[in-house]
Amino acid sequence: MRIKTKLANRDVLVSVAFLLIVPTLAHLLFSWRGFNLVDDGFTLAYSRRILEGQVPHRDFIIIRPFLSPLLHTPFVLFGGDYTYWVSRFFVWFQFACISWAWVCITNRAFGNPFDNPTKLFVALASFAASAHYFVLTAWHTVDGIFLSSVGVWVLLTRKHTANRIVGYALIAAAYLCKQSFLFMAPFSILLLGDWREKKYWLTITLPAAGYCAYLLATGSFSEAVLQLTSQSGIVSTGLGSYLNYGTLLGVVAGYCSMYLLSTSTVPLLRTRHVSRYVGASVLIVVPAFFVAAGLYRGSLATVSFGIFGMVLGVVLYRVSTGIARDEDKVPVVLIALLLAWSASLSVGYNFPTLLLGPLFTILAAFVYSVRESLDLKFLRTALAVAGVAIVLGFGVARPTYIYREQPSSELTRSLDGVLPGGRLIYTNPNTYDFLVDLNAATEEVSSRNRKYAIVPDAPGYWVQSKQTNPLPVDWPQPVELGNQRLVDRVTRDLEAERGEVVILVQKVQAFYLADGFVPLDEDQYAVVKYVQANFEKTDETEFFELYE
Repeated sequence: MRIKTKLANRDVLVSVAFLLIVPTLAHLLFSWRGFNLVDDGFTLAYSRRILEGQVPHRDFIIIRPFLSPLLHTPFVLFGGDYTYWVSRFFVWFQFACISWAWVCITNRAFGNPFDNPTKLFVALASFAASAHYFVLTAWHTVDGIFLSSVGVWVLLTRKHTANRIVGYALIAAAYLCKQSFLFMAPFSILLLGDWREKKYWLTITLPAAGYCAYLLATGSFSEAVLQLTSQSGIVSTGLGSYLNYGTLLGVVAGYCSMYLLSTSTVPLLRTRHVSRYVGASVLIVVPAFFVAAGLYRGSLATVSFGIFGMVLGVVLYRVSTGIARDEDKVPVVLIALLLAWSASLSVGYNFPTLLLGPLFTILAAFVYSVRESLDLKFLRTALAVAGVAIVLGFGVARPTYIYREQPSSELTRSLDGVLPGGRLIYTNPNTYDFLVDLNAATEEVSSRNRKYAIVPDAPGYWVQSKQTNPLPVDWPQPVELGNQRLVDRVTRDLEAERGEVVILVQKVQAFYLADGFVPLDEDQYAVVKYVQANFEKTDETEFFELYE
């Protein structure tokens, strides 16, 4: 009993060390780098509305359930001038939790093939692969992966009924961050063999029931239905995007590698056990090489489909050969694949890249689970080469391929005093000049005791701005206004504010500020076209036209 207690305490210390040290180092090294007005602060702007007492769907348009902005309200409430800085630390922490959770989940399902040093090393590589050069901001997809991963972690490591209820509740909560996670909870119940237990089915329906009850109580049910169903295209994003050569080659590589790993000899490799070493190398070193190369070049999309395909190929081999009966392995792998697929259901980021780390962890676990038939020194060397390559690739990618930003060497302008809540964050001269001009315009409007609205691409400005956004949407662009009724709601509010609000219309695309000043294409934005056609232009600045 004393030995078990010591081991448990050691596991806890290792977990705490990883979950504190890794995100802290990443935060200090990278969180100051870059800002883009489009995605940065998008979720936090919703958080501010909630803190001001606005009712989601009724008082403002949000085309996803609102658990994600609710989760991030503390950073807006207490962040002040450092809102973006402290919020980014939490995002790093989420990525660390996702990576560590899947290392623990996989280790448990595969019979504990990793010792604590190996777990730390695999988790670090997983963290680097999943965080890669993804935009560092509060984001609904990351929140959904975070809740799902922690939920599966609780399910696999805590067998008591109460803990399983908590695990399923966390997985179910993910669909209140984004609708694409709707399938996670029911399929987890089926795959983990709990489908006979009514209490678990009840558990995963409770978040939806609570959400609907809130909508009914606040009179926002009909608006919620309109907004939550405004986007479609699951066939093209969820199926069509996976029909590519990357996925196909990955399936073939995974299937053949698992065959080699499970076989002592094959006709072309007559030396005993050589086939297993070839299979092990393909499953560990090859995906790591492609991830590292993708990080170095800033192009992980095809790589992510390939690694998704490799994991799928391994599962297909085990199912086709009748090895799928080995307890938790295949169900856990299928849950990981489902989570990767759910996260990829996106208009703007339709790739399973955010689960690259856990998928790599699973491939390494398949190899380590047959470690008795392989030289341990070879395994450690292969994993060391793979992990170091990924971490080094991350070290190159993160300062170079900053989302919608210039490389770190060009981030010479501090946002302190320029962007509310942006202290300690640095950006490029173009974005800085744009924000200075925006501040001058808003101050001029405010000096006349008028309200200002900004269209179409500045949701991040509203997170800690002095004035509340008078429009019912923070980012009035096609994805967020997916049908005409939503567009009409925004234009009606503009008309209702006529005479009291000055509308600042961008002259340039915020998407491309890091690259230069690209003229705004008004035809892409229905709200911009409406303002230009129905309001009078009264003034302009370097980057904005003012309409009243």
